[in-house]
Amino acid sequence: MDLNLAGRRAFITGGSAGIGLSIARMLAIEGCNVAICARDKTRLEQAARDIEREARQKVIICPADVTQRAEIRAAVRHAHESLGGIDILINNAGNGTYKPFLDVQDDELEAGMQINFFAMFRTCQEVIPFMLDAGGGNIVNITGISGSCAMAPPFFSTCTGPAKAAENRFTKALAMEFGPQNIRVNAVSPGRINAPERLARWRDNIDAGKGKQLGIRDMQRHWGRQISLPDHRWGEVEEIAALAVFAASDACGFMTGSILVADGGETHD
Repeated sequence: MDLNLAGRRAFITGGSAGIGLSIARMLAIEGCNVAICARDKTRLEQAARDIEREARQKVIICPADVTQRAEIRAAVRHAHESLGGIDILINNAGNGTYKPFLDVQDDELEAGMQINFFAMFRTCQEVIPFMLDAGGGNIVNITGISGSCAMAPPFFSTCTGPAKAAENRFTKALAMEFGPQNIRVNAVSPGRINAPERLARWRDNIDAGKGKQLGIRDMQRHWGRQISLPDHRWGEVEEIAALAVFAASDACGFMTGSILVADGGETHD
C-alpha cells in the first residue's frame, strides 16, 4: 500500500530512541523529510546518522527539553524553517511512574504531567498555527493504556494514568476543534512494549513478584500474563511505529479523534 507520504514533513518528539526513533525511521523510509527532537544532542546525532544511513536522506535534529515552553518553541521553529513546513506531528515524548499511590512524591506527580500532557499540549500549540497556514496536517499522539484502564500490580498507575487519560481526552477535543480546518488528530495507545531502556528501569524499580528475582523473559511473562497473544508476548517498538505511521497517512483520511489501542488484547474495556 502506498501511504502517499513522500515529501511530507514530520516533526517527532522523543525521537532519539525507542518508539519515536522507529517512527522517524519508518517515516523517512516512506519518503518523509524528518526532524527529530529530544534532550540529548549526542543521542539525536547518532539517531539521525542511523536513519540517514537506512533512508538515504538528511534528518534534522532539534535538541530540546519539551518540559520547557521556550525550548519547545525554538525546536518547532527550527524544524519548520529547516523542513519548509510541518505536515505531520508525532507527540511521542513521555515517561511513566508506577508505584503505590501513597509512595508517589509531589515532584514525580508534577514531572509526569510536564513530560506527558503539558509537553503534548504546548507542542501542539506551537505546531498547529503552521498547519493552519498550510491548509491542514496530521497529528498522532502516543499515549498509553494506563490512560484508559487501571493496570494490574505492580504497575500502579495513579501517577501516570491521569496524565495519559488527559492526553486521550485532549486528542478527541483537538480533533473536534480543528477537523474543519483539515487537521486530523489521533492517538496510539500502546500496552507493554519491548523497549530495552524502559525494561531495565522497570526491573530496577518494580518488585517483579513478591521479591523473587526474575530474568527478563520470565518477568515479561509474569507482568504480561493478561496479554492474549501466544506466550503472552509483548509488543515491539516497530509494531507501534507502523500503526502511528499508518494513522499519519492519507490511508486513514476518514479517521480523527480515535484512540488506537495496541496492547495484545490485555485490556477489554
